[in-house]
Amino acid sequence: MTKGKPAVEKAPEADTAPEPGEAEAPAVTETSSRAEELLTKLKYLQAEFENYRKRVERDAQTIVKFAHEGLLSRLLPVVDELDAAVSALDGETGKGVRMVRDNLMKALREAGLQEVPALGQPFDPYLMDAVQQVSDKDSKDGIVKEVLQKGYRLHERVLRPAQVIVVRNQGDTHG
Repeated sequence: MTKGKPAVEKAPEADTAPEPGEAEAPAVTETSSRAEELLTKLKYLQAEFENYRKRVERDAQTIVKFAHEGLLSRLLPVVDELDAAVSALDGETGKGVRMVRDNLMKALREAGLQEVPALGQPFDPYLMDAVQQVSDKDSKDGIVKEVLQKGYRLHERVLRPAQVIVVRNQGDTHG
């Protein structure tokens, strides 16, 4: 040994050398199965990431699609007031108000707002609130007789259900 250098121990060598292929087979099999296991995990992670990416993309599209929901909901009373003003004003007097209402409705439709069709339609509890029921022998049971307040939806989501009066003929469905 030389002075100043630590002694390095060598790993003990095997007394007998293994036959060729004898010790290699388990090591190769173990390495191969470990590689397959890691490849399988990688494929699962890749699939999970792809699903996550698609979900995030879908969520982002939904956020964009309904971004104006709050604003549109707050504008619905303004639309109601303009409708009332248009119906109260006749001829040239109401022309300007009708133009403002029409332009506002055009802009709201472009943002995705849709009026819920109700008058004369069968009552739909998902789109309408029945405020009152009336008997009317000239109308079919369950038909909307009158709309008290228009309903609106943004794409497929209901912003405000229509408030309606529905025909109920005491179980008589003939009209």
